[in-house]
Amino acid sequence: MERSQIIDIKQFNTFYDINYHSIDRLIQFGQIKHIKKNTLIIEEKQKNENIFFLLQGIAYNYCLFENDSKRILNIENQEHFLNEDAIYQEYASSNIKVLKNSTILVIPISIIKELIHDNFLFSQKIQSSLTFKYIENQNLLKFNSYQNSQARLTIYLCYLAHKLGIPYQDDIEIPFDFSVVFLSLLIGAKRETTSRILNQLIDQDFIYYHQKHLVIKNLNLFNHLKSIAFS
Repeated sequence: MERSQIIDIKQFNTFYDINYHSIDRLIQFGQIKHIKKNTLIIEEKQKNENIFFLLQGIAYNYCLFENDSKRILNIENQEHFLNEDAIYQEYASSNIKVLKNSTILVIPISIIKELIHDNFLFSQKIQSSLTFKYIENQNLLKFNSYQNSQARLTIYLCYLAHKLGIPYQDDIEIPFDFSVVFLSLLIGAKRETTSRILNQLIDQDFIYYHQKHLVIKNLNLFNHLKSIAFS
């Protein structure tokens, strides 16, 4: 890998504190890969050999059940690891797929372990990331227990806005084109049901579309739900 590419990732908070020896190890063994939309990059139960850091794009973890249904575990945007739990597990615990064209830094697990050993602050960031994902997974499991599909979609939209949202006028835009099919997977409902609920939430002035992106309009409800769900 070119040195300029590695120096560029020092802009990411995760790698900001690593020493120059560790940078040299990343230059020697790291690979930057450009991944096309909807590509499966990790399959559940495959042998873990690398850690993936998302430089650009968006990805999600999911599990498959016997009836081929999907359960989405979490969604990650750029500047985050996708599978840091592989440091401690021989086999992948879930599937990981990119939602849009993405750029990923692929690092052998052995090199990540070296970085953890040689860079205390980096090791702390790895642990913090794992802790945050555990809490996030617990929240998503809690959302899945909601019996009402509209309630599930409403809270999941709050989750996406809370994690990914950017200001748009006086509202909060979710800056990705999430399809109805993906949202239906997220809440475990049929596509037709999800589409109908989206239209209901638009009629209720909770959301609207801006250039194919969902925007949260009712910030009072959003902040109320956020305080309950993510406290």
